[in-house]
Amino acid sequence: MILLIDAGNTRVKVAWLAPGDARRSAPPLILSHEELPGLAERLDFAPRRILGSNVAGEGVRGMLEHASRTAWDLPVHWHDARDGHDLLLNGYRQPARLGADRWLGLLGLLRHVRDEPAWQAGSPCILASFGTATTIDTLAWRTQDDGTRRAAFIGGLILPGAALMVRSLAQGTAGLPLAQGEPADFPTDTDTAIASGVAAAQAGALLRQWRLAADACPGARPLLFVSGGDWPRVQGELRAALTRTAPGRADPPRWLDSPVLDGLACLADQGLHTRPADPASAP
Repeated sequence: MILLIDAGNTRVKVAWLAPGDARRSAPPLILSHEELPGLAERLDFAPRRILGSNVAGEGVRGMLEHASRTAWDLPVHWHDARDGHDLLLNGYRQPARLGADRWLGLLGLLRHVRDEPAWQAGSPCILASFGTATTIDTLAWRTQDDGTRRAAFIGGLILPGAALMVRSLAQGTAGLPLAQGEPADFPTDTDTAIASGVAAAQAGALLRQWRLAADACPGARPLLFVSGGDWPRVQGELRAALTRTAPGRADPPRWLDSPVLDGLACLADQGLHTRPADPASAP
C-alpha cells in the first residue's frame, strides 16, 4: 500500500492507494494533530511508501516523520508545487510559492475531471476549499505556442475561512459574540447578522470567480467543485446566489472529500519521489 497524508492547519487526512489501483481509499481517515503519534495503530497494514502534503508547520511534519520512522522505518516523501508540472501548468508568478495544498488539490481536481466531456470541450473548473482559510482556484485550457493545449492553473483567491471570520469578530470587538446563528436574508439579531455576513462574503467570493471564469472562457459553463469542513456554513447561501444570478446557467457544486489526497494519488501514479521542502513556500 501507498500511504497518502494531507496535513492541514487543524486536522490531518489519511488515505491509501493499492498498487495498480486507480482510486484511493475513501472516505479518508481524519486525525487531530494530537493523535498523530498513534497513526500506525489506526492502520491494519504496513505501507511500502508514504507521500505527504504539509501546510501545518514543522512541528506536525516532525511528528509525522517520527511516527513513520518508528512504526515502519520509512521516510515521508513530501510534495509541493514543484511537482507534477507534466500534468498541469502552474500560472503562479512564483510557482514554488503556491501552497502545497492548493497545488495538490488542483492536481486532484484534474484527476476527477480529465475525462469529462464538458472539461474536454473547454469548460473551466473551479475548486473552492472551505477550511481554516478559504481558497478558490481555477483551471482552464491554455493554448501553447505550438498550437497544442494544456490544462493550466490560471489563478485564485485566498481569504479567511468562515470560522476564522466569526472568531475575528468576536476577538477584535468589544461587544460581538462568537456567533452560532444560521444565515438569513434580512437578519434581525446579532448572531444571525454575523452568520449571514460571513456566508455572504464566502459565497460572494466564489460567485465572483464563477463569473470571471465564465467571461474568460466564452460559451463554456464553469464546473464548480467544493471541499473543506466549513462548506456547510456556505452551501445554502451559495446555492441561492447561483440561482439568483445565473438561473439555468450554473451547475450545482460537486463535493470532493479530499482533493489533496487525490493529487498525491496522481503523483503516486507518476512514480515521483521527494525533494526538500521550500521553507519560503506559502499556503
